[in-house]
Amino acid sequence: MRKIVILLFCFIFVLGFAGCSKEFNSKLGIRGEIKKVSKNDKGMITSIFVEGKIEQDAEYDKASIYITEKTKIFEGDGKKKLELSSLKEGMKVEVDFEGPIRESYPIQVDAKAIRVLN
Repeated sequence: MRKIVILLFCFIFVLGFAGCSKEFNSKLGIRGEIKKVSKNDKGMITSIFVEGKIEQDAEYDKASIYITEKTKIFEGDGKKKLELSSLKEGMKVEVDFEGPIRESYPIQVDAKAIRVLN
């Protein structure tokens, strides 16, 4: 019985690490087009507004997405990192959210990761 409990604990532990290692969750926050890029007074991008469709793997159709120091930006398959300055209006992106949602509609949330699709 003790061996079974230890094996079960190890299995759950390994699954926990596997789930934490992905940059994107299986369900995205949003997939869509960047409609607006907002910058601060120093010209640094602080947020983007994205519009898309609610899909089976994407939860929202509109979102104001705040860029933080922790936000990671990738191109395509997620192997190549991009600079924040590469985000432009008209780009198609997928965004994984982090933290609480600040407004109900359109939502306001921090980006954990942004993947540029085109």
